[in-house]
Amino acid sequence: MRILVLSLKGGVGKTTTAVHLAALLADRGDTLLIDADPAGGAHAWATRGQMQFAVAEADSAKPKRFEHVVVDTRAQPKAKTLDEFSRKADLLIVPTAPSELSLETLPRLRDDLEDLPFKVLVTLAPPVPSRDAERALERLDTLSLPHFAGVIRRYSAFEKAVQLGVLVRDVRDPRAASAWADYAAVDAAIFAR
Repeated sequence: MRILVLSLKGGVGKTTTAVHLAALLADRGDTLLIDADPAGGAHAWATRGQMQFAVAEADSAKPKRFEHVVVDTRAQPKAKTLDEFSRKADLLIVPTAPSELSLETLPRLRDDLEDLPFKVLVTLAPPVPSRDAERALERLDTLSLPHFAGVIRRYSAFEKAVQLGVLVRDVRDPRAASAWADYAAVDAAIFAR
């Protein structure tokens, strides 16, 4: 499985998605997380702690040795990055916050990804009783954009995971199990398609 995680907008959970999907794919086979974002957040996070997947920056990555590869791109990825990685990808995942500003960027991205297999993932969704996630999914339906049925809820456990250099499932937090379950549901949906 080759997954490219990209977004036109920063701050939508792209790196968090890449790290957690790499961890879930590592349970299925040898996995490499490629950090193609000049900010280097995924590389810094993964090398700060003990992860069960390999991590490399884009210029030193050797993806052919791995069964699964996840690429974390920069916000507003350059055409070269898209060309280099997207044509080899089985799936492009586009994280988006449930805000109107984030959702408004998606139709432009759809035009760029028209011939590629992509799915939108709603991230940073306020937990219930908020209806923001539900409204975002309805908006994606209205825009006729392919998307995951589940969402990634916004929990402070994710920030704790970044600080510790671990996955959210390894954080001592009452919401950590729910946060991990959100990504596990995305992993299950990827392999169910």
